[in-house]
Amino acid sequence: MKVGRSDLFWNYGASFMRVASGVIVLPLILRMLSSEDAGLWGVMMSLYGMIILLDFGFNITFTRAVTYIFSGATELKAEGLSPVHESGVINYPLLKGALKAMRSYYAGISVVLIIILFTGGYWYIEKVLNAYTGDKDVARIAWYFYLIYICYQFYTYYYDALLMGRGMIKRSKQIIVLSQTVNIIIAPILLLSGFGLISMVISQSIMAIVNRTLAKRAFYDAETKSNLLMAKAEDWKKIIKTLWVTAYKSGLSNLSGVFTNRMLAMFGALFIPLTTMASYGTLSKQVADITFTLSLVWFSTYYPKLTQERVMNSLNEVKRIYIKAQFITVGVFVFIATGVLLFGEWGLHIIRSSTPFLDSGLMTLLFLAALLEALTSVSISVLLSRNVVPYYKAQSVTALVTVAVLLLTLKFTNLGVTALIVVPLVTQLAYQHWRWTLMVIKELDIKLNDYKSFISNLPENLGLTKFIR
Repeated sequence: MKVGRSDLFWNYGASFMRVASGVIVLPLILRMLSSEDAGLWGVMMSLYGMIILLDFGFNITFTRAVTYIFSGATELKAEGLSPVHESGVINYPLLKGALKAMRSYYAGISVVLIIILFTGGYWYIEKVLNAYTGDKDVARIAWYFYLIYICYQFYTYYYDALLMGRGMIKRSKQIIVLSQTVNIIIAPILLLSGFGLISMVISQSIMAIVNRTLAKRAFYDAETKSNLLMAKAEDWKKIIKTLWVTAYKSGLSNLSGVFTNRMLAMFGALFIPLTTMASYGTLSKQVADITFTLSLVWFSTYYPKLTQERVMNSLNEVKRIYIKAQFITVGVFVFIATGVLLFGEWGLHIIRSSTPFLDSGLMTLLFLAALLEALTSVSISVLLSRNVVPYYKAQSVTALVTVAVLLLTLKFTNLGVTALIVVPLVTQLAYQHWRWTLMVIKELDIKLNDYKSFISNLPENLGLTKFIR
């Protein structure tokens, strides 16, 4: 698997387009929507975390399985690494069975998702709209159309695993650039035309359809379709059972990320006014999440390569990628956080936003929490690359503790948005944010000298030598 600068370039391009989407669309949201509608949109975006809940770790498990298969794996194992065919020949019967397993899994769970969203979603939106002063019927229409969008996104979720697992990083990011461009064009037109909250739902839905359609065409090229057509698929039910051993553990660990990050706005909206939630969920938290995504662009680009190096048992290369990812993650966070803290309010004044950032102290805490989450994400991804999930029990406990403490804090104190930041940060610091990084350091035998050596050759290690010259 070759991962080069063009893959990294397009990954940054895709991330830039996501940011550009926010830079272009977010100001219009803040100007064209009321604070209540902006807050409701922030809640709706956090609902997307439901996909990760019901995916239950299968997306990353399927991604890893596809990488193994295209690296020459002759079988898929419940835990540990699969034997690799010396010539790197692709086992098409195994691939065909894995593809059928993906389709069957996501089709079945989509039915469950529909039931959950259109029952629990009804109760939730009616409770949130009790104090809503805008047009409730329009808000309901936007809400239920967004639920349909989420169901479609989940049903086609495995296309992400196909492209990334195969190492088609460049093509995957090109598709994201195009689909984000569609969103950037459609959303402002609809917002300026007065469609309000529904504008965002329509633009997001069209973007998703474009993305999934192009991803399907990219993976199923002529050669792949021909070889799959001639292959007899291995038992997809057996593959599901095999992958379930690590998938359910990944799913349980994802609960920590969902409940301690993605669904915070939904919890907050039950206790905090939507106008206040707009400042947190629609603006400040979104900026922190964008920073989180940008900080991991380099690592996500090279993660399929790291996984392949694991299969080949090239631990020195795994170590090099891990250390470099840590430096890049911290560097991106420091750069962006400094810019937002110094010039963020000035930027909002320029676009005449009615929704401000949180105060500088809370913004600093929000960035710190996101940085630690990113570094922990890098560490657990390295552990996961060898097809083991040692952290799922601890992360599940963390999720339960976080939700319980957060709900009690919101109900019995006046901390409000401060609780949404401080409670998850403290519970994560208690164990998650140091345990798994320490495990990776021991596993890869990383010494202080490894970091010193990396720093001493920093320009070369970061690929900046030619720019300095």
